[in-house]
Amino acid sequence: MSTKSVQEVSTFVRMPKPKQKEFWDNRRIEHLRELATTGKAAYLWENHSDSSRILDRLAFSAIDPQKSNDEFKEIHNDSSLIKNIDTTTKLAYGRISLSAPLYLGDMSFGALSGIPNIALARASDATGVINGTGEGGLHPDVATCKNITVQWASGRFGVDIDVLKTGQGIVIKIGQGAKPGIGGHLPGSKVTGPISRARRIPIGKDAVSPAPHHDIYSIEDLGQRIWALKEATGKPVFVKIGCTNYVPYIASGVASMGADGIIIDGSGAGTGAAPSVIRDNVGLPIDLVVSWVDRILTKQNLRNGFSVIAAGGVSNAEDTAKLLALGADCVSTGTATLVGLGCLMVHKCHIGFCPALLTNKLVDDPTKVLSLDKSVEWTSKMIFGWIEEFKWILRELNLNSVSELVGRRDLLRGYNMHEETADILGVELDHSSKSLVGPQPIQKQIPEDEYWTPILQGELRELSGSAGRNPGEAVITSMGTITAPFVAQPRSVCDWIRSDGAQVTRPSIDPYREEIETSTYLANGDIRLSNPIYLGRLNEEGSIQNIFSEVSSSMGLLYNSQKLIDASKTSLNSSLLIPYSEFLNNDKSGVKCITVDYNEIDKIEKLSEYDVHIMVRFPSNEQTIKSISSIIDKNISGIIIDWDLDKNNDTLDLAICTSEVDNILRNTPFKTSIARNKINLLVEGSRIRGAADIFKLIGLGADAAGISKAALLSINYDPKKFRNDSNESNFDQDKTREKLEYTILALQKEIKLLAGAAGISSIQNSLLGNRELFRSVDLDPLIRKRLGIKAGGAL
Repeated sequence: MSTKSVQEVSTFVRMPKPKQKEFWDNRRIEHLRELATTGKAAYLWENHSDSSRILDRLAFSAIDPQKSNDEFKEIHNDSSLIKNIDTTTKLAYGRISLSAPLYLGDMSFGALSGIPNIALARASDATGVINGTGEGGLHPDVATCKNITVQWASGRFGVDIDVLKTGQGIVIKIGQGAKPGIGGHLPGSKVTGPISRARRIPIGKDAVSPAPHHDIYSIEDLGQRIWALKEATGKPVFVKIGCTNYVPYIASGVASMGADGIIIDGSGAGTGAAPSVIRDNVGLPIDLVVSWVDRILTKQNLRNGFSVIAAGGVSNAEDTAKLLALGADCVSTGTATLVGLGCLMVHKCHIGFCPALLTNKLVDDPTKVLSLDKSVEWTSKMIFGWIEEFKWILRELNLNSVSELVGRRDLLRGYNMHEETADILGVELDHSSKSLVGPQPIQKQIPEDEYWTPILQGELRELSGSAGRNPGEAVITSMGTITAPFVAQPRSVCDWIRSDGAQVTRPSIDPYREEIETSTYLANGDIRLSNPIYLGRLNEEGSIQNIFSEVSSSMGLLYNSQKLIDASKTSLNSSLLIPYSEFLNNDKSGVKCITVDYNEIDKIEKLSEYDVHIMVRFPSNEQTIKSISSIIDKNISGIIIDWDLDKNNDTLDLAICTSEVDNILRNTPFKTSIARNKINLLVEGSRIRGAADIFKLIGLGADAAGISKAALLSINYDPKKFRNDSNESNFDQDKTREKLEYTILALQKEIKLLAGAAGISSIQNSLLGNRELFRSVDLDPLIRKRLGIKAGGAL
């Protein structure tokens, strides 16, 4: 047994300078740290002038935030002013009584390192709120606490009847905000002895929960499970879901089936581990959905006594008040509680080396541990301070209790948002400010150096193995999203588009255990791609062209080359898209596809004698949309919309052009069928960033999407090493080829993750043109209608 001393940490680690814009910025973190150290209210209203989050563009119309904060500074020591404010909250038809509408997340033992789990549970007992223990069994010390819920998740890790009878209630976890539709994920590196015993799984093996519950494939199945758990334990049962397209209907079904409440976890929520592509692209923010859930339950006479708990990025008492006014009974504060315990927001929880000792890997011989007593103190004080701020807010609103605030959308006003968004929220729009938050990029393009952010470039390098440890795999991350449109500035229309996560209304498909078909057939089946990706045109010369052609051939893809690479290699030539002039002037062996630019359509007739497929290449602009109908009767197999062709001021965002061209092809007759059955639609460009863009473009109507700059960035392309006149020994061509292959494999896996989450088993059969899978978040309605998708939160 080791005799070395263990350092007990009882102070906050100094906040580092953030490397990128964060939702959980230093201002929010310092606020929660102040609550955690003082237990007293700090201030009531944040400055949201630089925020694009919808909840931050809502305000209580009767309150001037700056004036209110100034007055609060003068009177905050007079507790008699809030003495009679009642924050008591009843959940589950009155069976659970809380001191305030706070539910401390659902964070598992394993995602957290033990001491935080105990601290949250003990602080809940001390303050009268409630703590969700998450998936994965109970820490023995947590099991002794009263104010907890236990979770019945798809993996059933560590669950038995004794666990289910512990605490105040049971949570059936169908999904969560950071990764709806794909199940939970605890990396094997964090499955140490204590976690193995609690979860009853092997040491060192990934704990990946199934995406669906294999005994819950319908609302009726869910009802059977709800009543079985009630009868077995006598406890109230809640259902937790990720916030996706059909949440109001799911909530109605959950209430009808006898559940006591629903926990709705919005996108932006924190997590211990999730694929970045899922965290940043699937699901809707909580603010867009709560209002409709409240309204539909009220309309169906299901609301009274049924609890609605709102989660996902709840950061302070102000957020609490707004979400209650929108229609929630209670809020869940997962990440906020970790911030109050010292979280530094480094997004590396899944690695197991947490600088704040919150999510670090449990080892037998640690050198540092978080102080349990201090952790309980911090959490308890943060809750007391939060409640005090909430009481002051209720006083500002001239309300005396929590129940008087729930559903009071009339107290809110929307600012800097579209009328459509305000209607979805059920609030009036204040027209005193005409500006929109963030640009609406229907015409203007973000400069190249701002488009490819350091985070995006880093993730691309991880795909290929140029950085990171898992080449060929989806990028894993942790904590809440930092991407557009919630935090970062949107850089293309795709950033406003969110994909669906299948829950209850239809089963998700487990991408870790079930096969998802990515094969894509073009030219009436004559050309098969292994997945809906191809390699787009490059502006580079030299060996990189050979590498792209060889990888496209070996991996069953196409490469839109500007010339034949080696006329003797017919297997390579069959995977190339070749300009017609290059085809006519060289050996034609093996060539299957010819490209003709839109302004040279007359050349199509010259190619009629050859057994090749002709693809016409158009720029992404308004003129292309007007011109497509005129070429449908030509002898062509496909259309390529190239985002980089003829760059000028009238360039149109590729998502809009893709959707409108697809609609034209679908609505234009051709002989006994429609033009879309005859003509494939390919899209490409240097601004297609990765799997999410590809997935969305296919959903908007493209058969396949071509990447170019993204592929170059993933392999750490250095043009100096690839020039014709360079010394070929300066780089390892085999290694570069391998990196590009890893990139394609990883992108394919990320596309499968998105498909599985959405309940899609075949990309070409089920995703192509399936706009119903997508929703927009506060996008200009004119653009949204051109895309043919619905607004997020709308019924």
